[in-house]
Amino acid sequence: MEPQYVDLSEDDDDEAPEEVTFEDSKATALRSMKQAIDSVRREKELLKEKRKKRQELFQEQKKRKLLPDDILEEIDSAVPKKPKVSEVEAEKESGEEASSSVVEESEGSDDDDLVVEEKGKEKRRRRYKRRSLKGNCSVMRVQDQSLANKQQQSALKFIQSRLYGKGTNRTTASQLLSLENKRALNKTAAVQFVDKQWGLERKEKAKKFKKIWKTKQGSGRD
Repeated sequence: MEPQYVDLSEDDDDEAPEEVTFEDSKATALRSMKQAIDSVRREKELLKEKRKKRQELFQEQKKRKLLPDDILEEIDSAVPKKPKVSEVEAEKESGEEASSSVVEESEGSDDDDLVVEEKGKEKRRRRYKRRSLKGNCSVMRVQDQSLANKQQQSALKFIQSRLYGKGTNRTTASQLLSLENKRALNKTAAVQFVDKQWGLERKEKAKKFKKIWKTKQGSGRD
């Protein structure tokens, strides 16, 4: 019987993978890299835009919390400002020049006096027109507040929370010893300590009770 040969050359050609050139693989790698870079850039831009919007919102909220301009102007006008050294010297020089000119010149006319009086009246009117704050209110900047007072308050709150907060189990010595006596195998009476505010009779009773308690404790340990 003759052996039969099967030609598998066509099947092998169909099943073989397609050849990928170096240029194609390089192009796909560059394309994927470019897509990754673009996505990172877009994320950065979105984050930058979010930060910008948040900053704008914060600035708007800050402006809303500020006092009105007219009240701030009143506060600035009410606070006396110290004149600078140069301004004081300039005022002195102008005063000396004015005094010398007054000595040299003759008396001014009546029209000039009227103009000066009108200017003075206008200044007085402006002073009276300043609107005063209603009620017994006082405006104060945050920077002017004493830091020492705030630090003292925060320290006091910290001490109160640590010593007497919910997480602390504080008790007196008598209560602690009495609790130990209650939980012991040989249960005894509660402990009493002498208080200075008690009377003599009560102090003597407490001292006797304390002696008895000590003897019982010593005998119980033995």
